[in-house]
Amino acid sequence: MAIIFLKILIIVYLTISVLTDFSVIAACTETTNCSSENNQFPNITTGQANYNTAHGYHAGGMDITTGDSNTVVGSETGKHIMTGSYNTAIGANSILNLNNGSNNTAIGYNAGSSNVAGSGNIFVGYEAGPSTGSISNKLYIANSSGDNPLIYGDFSNKTITINDNLVIKGTFSDGNYTFDDSGNVSGLGTINSGTITSSGNIIANGSIQTNTIQDSNGERYIYKDTTNDIVHIGSNSMLFYDSSTYGKDIMASSTGNIQIGRNSSDTTTIIGDLIIQEPKEANHAATRKYADQVSLMATTLDTRLPLYGKKHALNLSSASTNNEIAFGLNFVGIYDGLHLPIDFSLGSASSGDYSMGKFSIGMSW
Repeated sequence: MAIIFLKILIIVYLTISVLTDFSVIAACTETTNCSSENNQFPNITTGQANYNTAHGYHAGGMDITTGDSNTVVGSETGKHIMTGSYNTAIGANSILNLNNGSNNTAIGYNAGSSNVAGSGNIFVGYEAGPSTGSISNKLYIANSSGDNPLIYGDFSNKTITINDNLVIKGTFSDGNYTFDDSGNVSGLGTINSGTITSSGNIIANGSIQTNTIQDSNGERYIYKDTTNDIVHIGSNSMLFYDSSTYGKDIMASSTGNIQIGRNSSDTTTIIGDLIIQEPKEANHAATRKYADQVSLMATTLDTRLPLYGKKHALNLSSASTNNEIAFGLNFVGIYDGLHLPIDFSLGSASSGDYSMGKFSIGMSW
């Protein structure tokens, strides 16, 4: 029985304590402003400020004149609010210096304490918020004051800044692209960026849009000259001119010296027509036209001796192949004045822009 009586006393005590605490918290003025201290809203004229709630030593309400619906919990929290409305703060000294700003939310000791007139901010964490000055429509999540919180947001332009590393465990996706915890990113469309540094591979199933590609030493090895429509490959570049601008796709060298193949055992295969310049120098390659013309000129040079006891002969000859033609004029003769017959021949042939001459002399016995 004694134990039961003791339990009843404990329950009664606890009930009275709860009711007493509640009555303190619920000490409301005639303007529906409630505080944990008597006369915590000394500057409110009846009907000017409504629905404010303050709990804590010198918490908000000490200076309120016309602000509505402010809720503050903690020692001196929101202490200087006068005309600001719809502010919510939990933690000693949070939004301590706020005067006429509205729609601020602060959680944590000294959170947003430098803000005097700013509105629409959220401060979360110990001393979260800028060191000085008023701001509006910003997000600060930190455990110290300063302008570079761990997480910073701007509600005006809807941006979030992470002022340190962002680590994702699992998969993050916005429905268009996906990051996984192996470092892979998929679903990306166009990427507009400054410098992108990668120690691994960059694989793209779509397009990579850039004018310059550099190696790890920062040296350019692929470059597009968009003004002249030329692609450069290499430091001392191979140049590729586009047919849309130059009429033909052209390959050239910035040093004027191109080599195909490196070793004597290398082979080069060409499918289709190979068109080269007409040879002008000894080391120029020959076209089929040039080869045909040379062979035809050689064919038209005639060294046959005169017939039927004659001593001199003059003849005109021609030859053609593959739409090429050559003409030759030949003179041959025999001289026996020294009783030692000497035969000779002179000839000249031409084909297109080329010509060929021949002279021979011989003796007979």
